[in-house]
Amino acid sequence: MLPMARLRFVAFALVVLTTGCSTAASTACQCPKPVAYDDATIKKITKALRDLPPDNILHQAMDDYEDERDDLRQCLAAAR
Repeated sequence: MLPMARLRFVAFALVVLTTGCSTAASTACQCPKPVAYDDATIKKITKALRDLPPDNILHQAMDDYEDERDDLRQCLAAAR
């Protein structure tokens, strides 16, 4: 059951990150609001990732997610 929860988390995160610029009404892309995780959740995510086998595809997906969050931070900084 836990692996399914991880998969849902990654899928949700990717959907959130890819839908930030999908509104047809706006001609300019707006930065989506990042999801904020509390320390307890971050610790659970970190433990879950450490428990995965080294060759699990979710490691790459989470690396990609981290890169996208870095891009989001730059987008938000530039919008100010």
